[in-house]
Amino acid sequence: MPRLIVMSDRGFTKQVSLRAGKTTVGRDTDNLLVIDSHRASRRHAVLIREGSSVWVRDLDSSNGTFINDERVVCSRLEHGDTVVIGEYRLRFLDGIAARESATMTLDLASMHSALASRRFGSAGRTQSLWR
Repeated sequence: MPRLIVMSDRGFTKQVSLRAGKTTVGRDTDNLLVIDSHRASRRHAVLIREGSSVWVRDLDSSNGTFINDERVVCSRLEHGDTVVIGEYRLRFLDGIAARESATMTLDLASMHSALASRRFGSAGRTQSLWR
């Protein structure tokens, strides 16, 4: 499931799972994701999840919505994108890409372990890897 890691300049960090449909973002407490910043509008932006895609749409906010330092009106999020609203950074993690990354890390760890076991024999000497 896609999710956001929400971080503020004041050290606040929280993880939010993005369910299907809309997630409203802003200063007002009626939003699903409340941004406690004077630079955020009451209804600042909306995150829209449609299938495996997640979009962010600015709702005519005063200070804008930024993705990777570029002001946007509406844009599809990619794994690793950082959305900035006020003093908050929202790091987007695509559920599929995050799983693939974890699998790759596991595969590298397995390969390292296999190479290490072939490299050292019972006497602790280096064995040839090219047999």
